[in-house]
Amino acid sequence: MSFITELLSGGWHWLAAFVAVVVAIAASYFGGKKVGITQTQAKADVQAAKVESQQVAAVAAKQKENTETAKNVTQSNASLSDDAARSKLQSSKYNSAD
Repeated sequence: MSFITELLSGGWHWLAAFVAVVVAIAASYFGGKKVGITQTQAKADVQAAKVESQQVAAVAAKQKENTETAKNVTQSNASLSDDAARSKLQSSKYNSAD
């Protein structure tokens, strides 16, 4: 008890310095923890954006391929005569011979 009264009466600046050091350590710990959480969340967001970007690119490539195929079929069908087009439709796998 006398030690505490001595600190408070004559050496209070040591006590204040000690409290300031404890507060600084606590602030840096909690501040660093928050920065770490934010960085982890940012990394997860970047990874999710990369995956989504790859999915969008894959869909765009598939749509381009489908468009090219449709154009090619349209061009090949345009050059067929009526009899050839009818024959092609009748022999298609999608035609049922009722």
